[in-house]
Amino acid sequence: MSQLKNKKAEETFAQALQNHKKNNLQVAKNLYNETLKINTNHIDAHNNLGIILLQSGELQNAKSCFEKAIEINSNYASAYNNLGLVFKNLAKLQKAKICYEKAIKIDPNFFDAHNNLGTLLKRLGELQKAKSCFEKAIKINPANASVHNNLGVVFEELGELQKAKNFTQKAIEIDPNYVGAHWNLHSFATDVDEALTILKKLYKIDNKHIRAKIIISALQAFKGNFNEFDSLIDSSESNHPYTRSIKWIFSLPKLPMIFFNRWNFYDAIISVADNSRPFYEFGVWNGMSFKYLINNFKKGFGFDTFTGLPESWHDSQPKGSYSSFGSVPKIEGGEFIVGNFEDTLPKFFSKKRPLASLINFDADLYTSTLCALNYSNKVIDEKSILVFDELIMHKNWEEDEYKALNEFCDNLGISYEVLAVSFLTSQVAVKLKKN
Repeated sequence: MSQLKNKKAEETFAQALQNHKKNNLQVAKNLYNETLKINTNHIDAHNNLGIILLQSGELQNAKSCFEKAIEINSNYASAYNNLGLVFKNLAKLQKAKICYEKAIKIDPNFFDAHNNLGTLLKRLGELQKAKSCFEKAIKINPANASVHNNLGVVFEELGELQKAKNFTQKAIEIDPNYVGAHWNLHSFATDVDEALTILKKLYKIDNKHIRAKIIISALQAFKGNFNEFDSLIDSSESNHPYTRSIKWIFSLPKLPMIFFNRWNFYDAIISVADNSRPFYEFGVWNGMSFKYLINNFKKGFGFDTFTGLPESWHDSQPKGSYSSFGSVPKIEGGEFIVGNFEDTLPKFFSKKRPLASLINFDADLYTSTLCALNYSNKVIDEKSILVFDELIMHKNWEEDEYKALNEFCDNLGISYEVLAVSFLTSQVAVKLKKN
């Protein structure tokens, strides 16, 4: 390339970069393209153009940009990290993982790649590896609030609540207006008043935070003040999945116990369960709940394909989500039955099985949950507690576990009593009752 052309390309790129920094994205996009017309191998123009395309949802075009940058320089860590973001958005999580790992191999101090890999590993259920990534990212940049919050989330999922709370509070200390960290902080509340205090502070920071607004109104109603919740039902938020869920809870004959994280929820249920009996779990995934429950019961039976959801769960999780890639946990006291429920449950329940202390339904899908309910009916009596992991709060909750539970009860002519709920984790615990 002539010196004159190279100078022109750099001048055009500098203008593009300036507009990019000012968020004039269309102008920047045009100038990056102009740069590439002059110099087709301008690696930073390919990468930066890809970033704009990624932000605008043009994933395939963004992918081409990052791949071209890597073709020009196979050690371009930023392009690998950005390509990982594309694959994550395309739900090609293993490819995303490979890209982040390549970026880190090239640049071991690449903060964004460590943080992105940690976020991806958490999504894949590889919590210990995610923890390691976030800890490395904090060493690289200890002043970043987001990564402290992310590490707090991982510790919460590992059941280490005090460590989780500490990292969440550290995120807020770094950034007092960090709404996501305030939201996560309320999951460590041990009662309604503590949760209300945290959520009201959040809502003062961001009065457009609809979920906080709904939960605040619900918690006040739990304390006997229905004014805000009644107003909510008559507002534009009346059809929000949170509002619909909480309206159902207030329609129950008796208000259930309320908890703010899965571990306190489990502790309360375990305390009233018959721990001389085994528990059953439908949907094991990475085994975190199973490990927690097995500490309190003689025996546990876990059912899963261990290859992910057998079908898409609406538009939130594609087929294959929650896969452990065929890896079956090794947990003392646990017996795991591998395969689709419709294939494994008829054979398993053809033999006499012990009555259940607790059954954890974490299959998400209506079809899978109904199948599990129908076959496990043989081990359910008036002492058995049924826990549904995704019964409420999400967009289509009435069409999934809730529908399966009600259809199951209607078919048998029985009802149920709701014992406990957790808004943040969508869990509901019930006991069946003969009418």
